[in-house]
Amino acid sequence: MQSDSRRLSPRALILIPGTVNYFYNLSGRRVAEAFEELGFAVEVSTLGNRPQGEYDCCFLSNISEILHAHGDAADGLRRIITLGSHCRVMASLAIDCVATPWYHRIRDFSAQAGVGLIVDLGLYDQGPFLPPADRASYRFVLSGLTRSEAQLLERLEEQDDSDRTIPWAFVGHLTPHRAALVDHLIQTVDPRGFVYMPAPAPYTETGSPHLNQQQFERVLGRTRYQVWCSHHQFFYMEPERFRSSLLTGGVPVKIVASRQEIPESAPLGYLMMEAAEAGAHLRAGGFPQLRRRFRDDWRRLPTLGQEMARLVRDFGIEIDSSLSRAA
Repeated sequence: MQSDSRRLSPRALILIPGTVNYFYNLSGRRVAEAFEELGFAVEVSTLGNRPQGEYDCCFLSNISEILHAHGDAADGLRRIITLGSHCRVMASLAIDCVATPWYHRIRDFSAQAGVGLIVDLGLYDQGPFLPPADRASYRFVLSGLTRSEAQLLERLEEQDDSDRTIPWAFVGHLTPHRAALVDHLIQTVDPRGFVYMPAPAPYTETGSPHLNQQQFERVLGRTRYQVWCSHHQFFYMEPERFRSSLLTGGVPVKIVASRQEIPESAPLGYLMMEAAEAGAHLRAGGFPQLRRRFRDDWRRLPTLGQEMARLVRDFGIEIDSSLSRAA
């Protein structure tokens, strides 16, 4: 009976880079968990070690990093094209601003590999920011919580803030604009903030001189406000930033050049502000109330499982409706 159940379960393959930029590995594993919640038999693999077989769907997280980690882009593209013939549906996963070169590489590699869909795992639909020619291949999926993340959020309710001794943290690649922002935070918020601004380089899960995910989360677990700004001029809500603060018990604060650039329909707009506002805002003493509002607003969002259920139904893949409601 167990083997029959496995045989009848839809199958999903999630490809990750494996060796570089761990946040794409994390993104792929989150999607894998969401599919497991929906009753899929899920395998997570790198391109070079991917298992054989037929799949209902395959997601690439993300294709340009997968090819970079593989080492031979031409061979990698051939492998992805071959894999596509064994999958009912293949899609690229993106967690990038659509106006940047990073998204453009995903778009171009996806087209070369015959992958006709790019799934944007984000917090705000970027479709209107795309040129008309790119909109047909774009699909927004809200990057809600997985089941394990929702359980972690509930456990955070029981923790106190006695160890949350870092008033603010800034982690991001060094640029002159960011250095100026950090100086502003030191002068106007609190000089005891945590700052980590390395030169641009790949971020690996192990053996890296940079903060890895576990180290980053330990810092955030002792921090009230995670502050950052984009290293480009386009509006984008970095989903990994917002969620990492949520799941470590803090509050995210995104610095924007002007509040006028924030679309009225964007969620969590009260957590995005100009640098001139940050000093008074972060010193106001309303951290517990702001965190409660942030958590309550996030709980109202769809889960990642519910969003993936909506996506695969559009693909024509049948799933258990009771599982999709519970996801």
